[in-house]
Amino acid sequence: MGEKIIETDVLVCGGGCSGCGAAWGAGRTGAKVILLERNGFLGGIASSSMISNLYNHFITRDGRMVMKGAPLEWMERMEKRGAATSKWRYPDGRLVHDPEQMKVVFDEMMEDAGVEVLFHTMALKPLVEDGKITGVWVNTPDGKALIRAKQVVDTTGECDMAWKAGAPTRYACGMATLTFKFANVRLEELYEHFKKHPETFPIGIDAMKDFKEFEEEWLNRDVLYFPHSGGEDWDLFQDAIKEGRFQKEIGDIFSMDSCCIIGMKGSDTAVINSQMWRIRSLDPFVLSDAEERAHEAVYYVADFMIKNIPGFEHAYVAQVSDELAIRVSRGIESDVTFDKDEQKKTGKIHSDDPTANGTDIEYNILRNLTGDEKYAKSKDFEEEDIYQQDVIACRPRQMNFKLTGEFVSNATVDIPFGVMLPEGVDNLLVASGKSVSAVPQTMLRYQSAGMSLGQAAGAAAGLAAKEGVTVRELAARDMKGIQEELLSQNVYLGTEERLKELGLAEKKKGPAEGSPV
Repeated sequence: MGEKIIETDVLVCGGGCSGCGAAWGAGRTGAKVILLERNGFLGGIASSSMISNLYNHFITRDGRMVMKGAPLEWMERMEKRGAATSKWRYPDGRLVHDPEQMKVVFDEMMEDAGVEVLFHTMALKPLVEDGKITGVWVNTPDGKALIRAKQVVDTTGECDMAWKAGAPTRYACGMATLTFKFANVRLEELYEHFKKHPETFPIGIDAMKDFKEFEEEWLNRDVLYFPHSGGEDWDLFQDAIKEGRFQKEIGDIFSMDSCCIIGMKGSDTAVINSQMWRIRSLDPFVLSDAEERAHEAVYYVADFMIKNIPGFEHAYVAQVSDELAIRVSRGIESDVTFDKDEQKKTGKIHSDDPTANGTDIEYNILRNLTGDEKYAKSKDFEEEDIYQQDVIACRPRQMNFKLTGEFVSNATVDIPFGVMLPEGVDNLLVASGKSVSAVPQTMLRYQSAGMSLGQAAGAAAGLAAKEGVTVRELAARDMKGIQEELLSQNVYLGTEERLKELGLAEKKKGPAEGSPV
C-alpha cells in the first residue's frame, strides 16, 4: 500500500462493537464505508478479551423489546448460529454468548452492508484542515497510508482521533481485567453445589438477583452466570482467604476473588473473570507491566479453582484473553453529558482527575462506595420514561437493586445523539460507549449500547457525507432526518405516541415496536 491515498465517504476507526455498529449503520445509507481494525478479527475488547456476556438492555421488565437495530440484528444472528441461547428474550439478567463466533457474525454483517474491512490497520493520526477532519493517517502491514474521508467515526475506545485532533477530553480511572477459559468443566456440578447451599449464593450483584434467578437461567435458559464480584460473597473463596489458602491481592492486582463464571449448557467450557487492575493511565510501560502480571495471576486463580470449586476438579486453562479489557479511560468532554441518572445534561460536568488525586471513582461507583451527588444515583426513583429530542436509541432504565429489589425498569431511557459530538473539531463523531461524553464514564459502556451509538453515528455520517455537510450541521438542521433513517434501520425510538410527539411516522414493517415478546 505504501504512501497510497485512499478515498471513502465514511471512515470508521476501530472494529469493536461500536465500530461494527457504525460501519453497518453507514453502509445501510448507501455510503462507501471503510472500517479499520488493528487486530485480525472484529469485536474489539468483547472478542479479544472474551467478554462473553452483555447486559440485557433489550427488554423492559414488563417484556417489551425496546432496543433494536444493530444490537438486535447481531443478537438474532448469534442465536441462529447457536452462539447464544434461543431463550434470551426475558427482562432480567445477563445474555451469555460465544465471543469467538461473534467475530464471524460481525464479518457477515459487514459483508451484507457493503463495508470494506481493513484488518491489521491502525489509525495513527487525523488529518485536520480548517477545523475539520478530512482523513486519517494509518499504519498497514504494507506501510503508511492516508485515507481521505468525508466523515470519520472514532470507535477506538480511547477516543484517539478526537484526542489527537485537539478535542477536550477527560480521563476516568477505571479497572482492567484479564479473562481466561477453562475446558473440561462440569457446570452441572457447580449448579448442584449451589442447589445444596443456596444461602451461599450472593444477593443482588451484577444484574443477578439471587440463587433462584441463577437456577432459572440454568434450568430454563441454558446458561450459567455466576456474577462478577460474586466470589467476594462466596464462602469457598472467603474462607480460603481467612485461612491463608488464597490471596485476594498480589501487588497492584486486586479482587482476585471476584470469580465471574460464564458458561452455556452443552459446553464443557467456562470463561472466568477474576482479577482486576486499576488503570490510571494509558502509558504503554504501565499497561505492559499490567499484562505481564495478569498472565501470572490467571494461573494462580485457576489453580485455586481446580482444587476448590465443584465441577472444576479436572478442568484446565484452554485460553487466556489476548489483552486486558480496560473498562474506561479517555473520553470526550462536551457541553452535553449523559449523567448518573441517565439524563442528558447541558453544561460541563467535571469529573475527578484520578491521575492527580488518586481517586478511583469508577470503582467506588461500582461498589456503591460513594455518596457524592455528582456520581451516586438519586435515591428517589420513579418508573417514568426519560425522553430526549435527539434520541437515537432506547434501553430500559436501570434500577437500584438495594432500594427496589429490581435491576430493570418498566420505563425506558433515551440515548441522546449529542453525547457523541466532540468540541472543537468537525466531521467527527465519537461513538464508543466508553468514550462518549458521560459522567460516570461507565454509563453507556455496554456492548448493546455501543452498537446503538455506533449505528446512529454511522447513519448520521452516511447522510452527512451524501449532503456534503458536517454531522454537526446536519444534526442541528435535520435531527428528524437522522431519526427517520434510524427508524428505517429498525431502531426503536419510542412508542407510537412518542414518535408522533417527535414528528416521526411509526415504522410499519415487522412486529410492532415496543411490543411484548
